[in-house]
Amino acid sequence: MGIYDESYSSVDLSKILGVHRVTVTNWIKKGALNAARTPGGRYKVTKEDLRHFLSEQGVPIPAFLQIEEKKLVVAVDDDNAILNILKKVFSTGDMPYLYQLKTFNNPLDAAFFIGDSKPDLVLLDLLMPQLNGFDLAGRIKQASPDTRIVVITGYATEENIERLKQYSIEAILSKPFDLTELKRTIEATLMTKV
Repeated sequence: MGIYDESYSSVDLSKILGVHRVTVTNWIKKGALNAARTPGGRYKVTKEDLRHFLSEQGVPIPAFLQIEEKKLVVAVDDDNAILNILKKVFSTGDMPYLYQLKTFNNPLDAAFFIGDSKPDLVLLDLLMPQLNGFDLAGRIKQASPDTRIVVITGYATEENIERLKQYSIEAILSKPFDLTELKRTIEATLMTKV
């Protein structure tokens, strides 16, 4: 891991801490917050230095700073509009600090990536060309048994729900899905032990 991996700029820190970036820069210049300087002159604060600073200030440490490694989430849907919504969801609040999102609109490409990377969670559409969600769920469970699967579909029929039971699906969300429910489902799925 390099010095700039899992580090935050003054702009990142201003969003995280809810202060102006000039305030962050002043803390760094006064020596209250340890930071490295990039060759371009920007400040970078490591996760460990930020935790230390918050601890010294008596500020509660956010959950995403207590997690050492981001969870890998893969989203597979042939509808790019759905993938764009998921990208927005994963770029807000604590989400980008907790999870790394990789999206695929081609289920075959996703299958190869999932087999190699063994993600923590797959958000999976059911009806896709080339390889449907049922077959992909079977391949995921064969290649990476610990990978959790949440199905997001417009076809949450009783028949499909019954068929999905054989793949140990964590949850099924119907399209259009509620963003708050999606976040809750992701957190609940990834917080429970396998």
